[in-house]
Amino acid sequence: MDTFFWIIDLLIPTAMTIIGVLFKTHPPQKINMIYGYRTTRSMASQEAWDYAHQLCGKEWIVIGLILLAFVILIKLIAPTSPEILSLINTGVSITVLILPIPFIEKILKDKFGK
Repeated sequence: MDTFFWIIDLLIPTAMTIIGVLFKTHPPQKINMIYGYRTTRSMASQEAWDYAHQLCGKEWIVIGLILLAFVILIKLIAPTSPEILSLINTGVSITVLILPIPFIEKILKDKFGK
């Protein structure tokens, strides 16, 4: 059962890192409604779309790797049950996953206007 909680806890940080690498190295070529960093500002122009993916990719790689190290460290040293620790790690991971969006949107607003 402990393996299950390890997988669950490492899922978001690993996905963030992998998607960050994909966005940075192989971003979606054209603006679409299915895959990518899709916000009103990022979809305003092809230039904004490309820039948003580079920026989001870079942020998610860094944050994903830091979060991965954090989750591993917490799982090794925290004297809490795996179930509670998994809930905490998932909550922190989801929060950190969403956190860069306002910063990226501000940068897009400053660079590309309204």
